[in-house]
Amino acid sequence: MKYFYIMDENNKKTDIEKMSYSFDMLRNDILTAPTEDNEKLETGDKYLREYQSKLIVVQMLSYLAESYETENYKDNELLRNAIETKVDGDEQLSGYLFFVSQNPQFDYSWNYMRKCRTNYIDFLVNSIRFFNNVLVDINLLSGKLWPEKNIHVLFHDILDVELTCEEPFVKARLLWENFNRLAKAKSDYIIIVKVKDTLLKACSRKEPSDMVRLIDSVFDMLNKQTKKITENEIV
Repeated sequence: MKYFYIMDENNKKTDIEKMSYSFDMLRNDILTAPTEDNEKLETGDKYLREYQSKLIVVQMLSYLAESYETENYKDNELLRNAIETKVDGDEQLSGYLFFVSQNPQFDYSWNYMRKCRTNYIDFLVNSIRFFNNVLVDINLLSGKLWPEKNIHVLFHDILDVELTCEEPFVKARLLWENFNRLAKAKSDYIIIVKVKDTLLKACSRKEPSDMVRLIDSVFDMLNKQTKKITENEIV
């Protein structure tokens, strides 16, 4: 739980309370946010199948990231070994790989599927790092009381996080039209900050300190804009 204060109309401090943004909140936001896919569900089974499959993938990755967000897995080698053990011990996945390998296209060989298995492990490790870092960044963002409405922060151009000065303070939405970008997500990514459709700032995020610097820079810009508007109104 986080505590903040704002100045009320009588210039007195008013305490407010914010819960840390969690994976449960992220999954709920993604599940309940309106999407283009939702609008297409009525047009045919194809869109329903694709949306449901995409949703399952996102939920699986978020649960996996949540399971490996402890300090025990900060080391990349330890995390990769843990995921490799998990994948190698997955009986259903092994059965599926065997079934697919029986396609004549693969000459009934497991070689291609073994290569895919290795790439899949890399994908899972990168996704875990991505989602865990994004959650850290979202909580850094929610630690500020933003002076503007319609502030949006885009992570890897796949997750759109809206920041508000009112509850629920943070609202995330998956950009389903960019879903395939998830396959390339890694621990470092591009962050873009917008107010409505206006670009404020962009940066490459490699460490939490990069997000802290971005927040300070954007917050300073917004405060200066607010001050300038106030001064113009007085004049």
